Amino acid sequence: MRTLAFILLASFGVVAAAFPCAAQSDATTGPQSVTVAKQAAPERLAPPQAQASSPPIQVLTTKPTSVPVSPPRHEAYAPPAQPYAPPQPQPPASYPGQPVEQQGSFTTAERLMDWITNYRKHPNPSSVPAAVHAMEDFGLLRDEEKAWFCTGFIAGVLGSNPKDGPALIPRMFPLPDKEQAVIIRAIVYSGRPDWRELLEKNSARMPLRRPLIDDFLQGKRPTLMELPLVDGGTPGIYALWGYYVATGQHEPVVRIMQALQWSRNKDDHSFSLKKIFSGWGGDSSAVDKITTGGTAKWTLASYAERDRDLLNLYRSEAERQPEAIAKPLKDVIAAAEAFESETIRKDQFGAIEDAQKQQMSNEAGMSKGATAGSIAIATGCVAATALGQPEIAIPCVIGGALYTGAVKLSH
Repeated sequence: MRTLAFILLASFGVVAAAFPCAAQSDATTGPQSVTVAKQAAPERLAPPQAQASSPPIQVLTTKPTSVPVSPPRHEAYAPPAQPYAPPQPQPPASYPGQPVEQQGSFTTAERLMDWITNYRKHPNPSSVPAAVHAMEDFGLLRDEEKAWFCTGFIAGVLGSNPKDGPALIPRMFPLPDKEQAVIIRAIVYSGRPDWRELLEKNSARMPLRRPLIDDFLQGKRPTLMELPLVDGGTPGIYALWGYYVATGQHEPVVRIMQALQWSRNKDDHSFSLKKIFSGWGGDSSAVDKITTGGTAKWTLASYAERDRDLLNLYRSEAERQPEAIAKPLKDVIAAAEAFESETIRKDQFGAIEDAQKQQMSNEAGMSKGATAGSIAIATGCVAATALGQPEIAIPCVIGGALYTGAVKLSH
């Protein structure tokens, strides 16, 4: 019994000893779990607070949206390099300064002629080859009167550009064999000291025109300032005006004045061929002379109406030229000052008509058909203003071909 009691007491002691330990462990774990709960609670509440505070912070979400907005601005600034490239097509607006655009600007013969007329104000030699091809396209180089004017213009460009002129010539090709004569004459008429070398250098491009090239190289054909104005001098006048339009030089104009001696004067009530030569049969070139004289007088007056600087040249030359030239030149000055070149046209038309009548009545003169051709050409030039195109600075060239086939005074 004693043993049993002893065992029971011992077991109770063990249990008692174990209970406080369990209590202590519960006490320690309890506060620890509480502290953990207290620490965990803020951790769990923090996210809600962060979420609760995130709506105002959504300003940050708008900032990200503003951040992508700035890149588009940078992308908008990158294209300006391309939007600002198109301004390069705008310089073509400065018509005479852009050769590439110039080539596309010659859409009509009128635009081409307007460009030629204003060339001196806005010189652009690099566009001249394109203009030459336009001349061919519009048939100007196939018409004798227009071709001579174009020849003089091209010659003036080559002559007034000593450095760049030679490089322009190859760009004027290809041209039909017949029209290549324009380039050959333009090189010769340019007055360049190296025209012979240029002609020979470009001869390979014109193999069928070797005879004409050799004639110039051998001195068998005259240069521009040597062109005779007596026999068929009207083409020479066209070429001289073309050279002046390209350069503004006075020498070609003074050369044209020499033909005034065969024109009708203002105070001539009747125009007699005896004033120019003795006996109709003794001078078969009478009609050509009157044609040339009338063409010279009318174009001098007509050009001066548009180019007032010419009047100063006319006045100075009227003081130094012989009476046969000074007298009709004063008529030109008076008509140009009053813008009455139409009066000159009518006078010269009448002179040509008188010449035709005398030619027809003279048995020793030319045939009626030959005279009709000469008179038609003269009428074409002198009556060109009837076309109503005063804005074109080359009325003789524009009107000539149109009237040549239409007007036959012999009928």
